[in-house]
Order: sequence, then structure tokens, then C-alpha cells
Amino acid sequence: MLGTSLIWDFAGKPTNFGQPGIRPLAALGVRLRPFPFPYRAALAICSDIDGCDRPSFLAVHRYLNDPTQGLGLPVADSFFGRGREPGQMAYFLPDGRTPGPDANLIVQALRGGLIDSLHAWGDFNLVAPDPEALRAMAARLTEDLVRQGVSVKIWINHGDPCNRQNLQARLQPVYGGDDPASPYYTADLLKDLGLKYYWWSELVSWPLSCGRLRVFPDSWLRPGLNALKNAVKILLGQRHKVKTTAQIMELCQAVTLRDGLPVMAFTRHIRKEPTSRHTLRHTLGPPVLEALLAQEGYLILYTHLGLPRPQPGEELFPPPERAALASLAEHYHAGRIWVAPTIRVLNHWLVTRHLAWTVSREGERLIIHLEKLQDPTTGPRPPELEELAGLCFYVPPGVEVILRLEDRQLVPRVFGADHTGEMVVGLDPPPPPDLAVLA
Repeated sequence: MLGTSLIWDFAGKPTNFGQPGIRPLAALGVRLRPFPFPYRAALAICSDIDGCDRPSFLAVHRYLNDPTQGLGLPVADSFFGRGREPGQMAYFLPDGRTPGPDANLIVQALRGGLIDSLHAWGDFNLVAPDPEALRAMAARLTEDLVRQGVSVKIWINHGDPCNRQNLQARLQPVYGGDDPASPYYTADLLKDLGLKYYWWSELVSWPLSCGRLRVFPDSWLRPGLNALKNAVKILLGQRHKVKTTAQIMELCQAVTLRDGLPVMAFTRHIRKEPTSRHTLRHTLGPPVLEALLAQEGYLILYTHLGLPRPQPGEELFPPPERAALASLAEHYHAGRIWVAPTIRVLNHWLVTRHLAWTVSREGERLIIHLEKLQDPTTGPRPPELEELAGLCFYVPPGVEVILRLEDRQLVPRVFGADHTGEMVVGLDPPPPPDLAVLA
């Protein structure tokens, strides 16, 4: 049936071209799979670098990432532009001008994917930075990283209200990093670094972007309860505290910063404060992982893997935390929960939500045309190969499938049937971070 085709919009809804006898789903039977094969949910351990020194960073990631001496979990981390505490992992020394002993490690870890996030320009807890010194330091960091060909796509707001460098947040009107009228304005530099996502200080206590809300009836109540709370806030004159439904229901949403820069703001998961590697029994315990799997959702964990700073002779992870991490590793290696760096999870979420694709039949082959990524931050554009890593489709069994990206032909892997019993083809997930810096 050469020439017969259906077209799918980016939401995966088929449109019949009017060919006689064509039944939209039965004719070609192609659907986008929400996660890389064979996973049913996604999780990123998104760690803020607060208090973390170099030995702690190396020890934590040897245990988490190394497949021979540790758990083999693909976990990335963050870094500060300028540190405050002695030994704190940061690019610059506290003077904000001199690259510190960790600068080269940070660059190499950014290149290899072991670091994927900038935890603000610096640690300014308790004392706000001098605006001129902040600007100079941020410009130096940007210039250094750009000169070395390094990009940083994720910004994570840091710390208390003294961190005026932070980007806009619902409950912190004093943050001025993206406000051109503020002396702390520096967001113009982030465009040169390649900023695409930022954590806007929003936290929730349950998995996000769920595919199976019906499993938990109370999930349907959340928007209504949120609307009621918003009404109370408005009546009390606290309109700035209003929380949208998207903020409690979706992992990520498009926002425009006060200087006009479009970015994707993401929300993180919290279970218990304070968050550290000593509270992972709560944040990664069986109730959390079971709910994540049941809802087939995304979870980006808010934590601080470098806290508390290890003392001589102290165990890095207490036994309950080791058990929680071992359970997560079991889910990952068994193909249930996809664990990946934050940037990989966010990119995959973006592609599965905003990719426009079409399907056509050429002889006995099905061609899946990867048309455009309807990127809220850039407008429609061709997807990059890196962004497509892990992209999978449900297809009819026994049919040859080709993925076509502009003039490139990608031959997907035939993965076989997943937990639903349906046939899956697609691209391999992205590789784990390079661990060379841990040697």
C-alpha cells in the first residue's frame, strides 16, 4: 500500500488523510512510548553542592556511579561558581577571581556529564553579595567556561533570601538575578552558558507528570484543593503565594524570566527536611518508589549529597540509606525505573511532550518522521540527536521501522515487548556520565 499514510500531531493523536479503509490506530498502530525501554518511570537525583568538599564529592560518586565498586547509578551533580566555606567545591576561591583547586575537575565533570547544573553563581547564605563583585565573578565564570567550550543548561536556585542572584521564585520576591532593574541582575550571562532549565524553588511531595493518575484517586483532588488554598491566599492579600495547577501537576513548564528570556522551570520532589544523604531512607524509601512506579511518573529528587560533611571514620551512607539506594539500583538495573542525570530526564520529558512526528508506509516498512520539536523556549526546530536518546515507539510486531530525521535515516533497535506486551523499537538511552575524574 505504497503512499498510504497517517499523520500524528505531537500529542500522538492520529489524523486520517481520507484514504478509504484506513482505521486511524489499527492501520499503522504506532504510539510514542513515554520512557526509554524498558523503563516505566524516571528519576534523577538532583543534588545541591552545599557544604560538599572534593573528597566527599569523589567518594559519593564512586559509591553511586561506579558499576564495579558501587551501585552503577547514572547520577550527576552541581557546582558553585564561588564557594564560601573552606574546601567547598567551587570554580573560584572565595575572592571570586582566582580559579580554585577544583576548577579543572569541574570543567572535566561538566564535559563528561558528571556535573550538569550550576547551583547559582555562589554561596551567599547569611550575607548578600556585593552587586559589582557578583557581576564581575559571574562574567569571569561565563567567559572561562565558554572559552573552554563548556555549556551549563541547568540553573538551580540556592539558599536563603540573601542569595539575591537567584532567578524569580514564587515565594521570594527579593531574588533579582533575572530582573534588569536589580543591581543583582546577571541572567543575561546565562544565555551564553546555554541555560535552558532552572529550578525555581518549587517543591512537591509526590511524583510528577504522572501517566496513571487514576491509580491514586486523591490525585484528582489536588487541583481542587489547590484552587481553594489560592482563594484563601487572595482573600488574605497574598496573591504572590498563589500556586498554579501546573506547578503541582507537571514536572516542567515554560516561563519567561523578567528580562524576557524563555526557559523551562522544573519542580523537585521532597519528602522530609533537611535533605541530605542521611535522609535518603525517607526520600527514596519503598513508599516513594512504589508510588512512582504505580503512577508511571517523573521524580527529580531534591537533596544534598555532600551534607553532612563526613567526619574521620564515619560511614558515608548509614545502613538505612545504603538500603534505599540499593533498592533504587535494583529497580534501575531490572529495567523498572530509569535513573539518569537531571539534564537527561528533563530533555526526555521535553521531547516526549513536544515532539511533532508523522508516520508513513513505504512498501512494507513504516517510516516515523521526526519532524519538529515544538520547543517552548526556542520555537519549532529540528530535534538534536542528543535529545532523541532513549526515544521509543510502540509499533506493530514483525514490521520494519525506520526513524527519519530531516535527511538522516536512523535505524532503531528492536527492543521487543515491554511490560505491556507491546512491541517497542527506538533509540538507546543516553550513556552514563564519564567517570574519568573519579580515578
